[in-house]
Amino acid sequence: MVGLEDIERAFLNMEKAAVEAVPKMLKAGADVLVEEQRAEARAMGLNDTGGFVNSIKATKVKGDSTEKYVDVYPHGKAKHGNDRKGSKSNVRYATIGFVAEYGTSKKEARPYMTVANEKAYEKVVKAELEVWERETGQ
Repeated sequence: MVGLEDIERAFLNMEKAAVEAVPKMLKAGADVLVEEQRAEARAMGLNDTGGFVNSIKATKVKGDSTEKYVDVYPHGKAKHGNDRKGSKSNVRYATIGFVAEYGTSKKEARPYMTVANEKAYEKVVKAELEVWERETGQ
């Protein structure tokens, strides 16, 4: 069993590198996805005031020791109410995004998020892979 300690050490080093690299990878991928969703929202005419487009952000890295993730979606509230219902309370940008994505009986869908996610797939993978290679030396 000569060399078993070296193999064990290599696996432990790889695990440590992965634990440190994954949050950085997720952040890099999320940054790419945020920009792609913002660009697609602008292209589909969802930039009346700029508030909605600027609200598209990534969360901090979440999860536990076995699973990490980042959510990308519109955050915060618009500075206007839901006029259709006569509400004066501020409407969530996530709600505005949902309505834009799927439409209503009176408004055609503008699936900015679906289109952007499909367009960004390769860019996100590339950004995450670059971080992985840099952090792990592979």
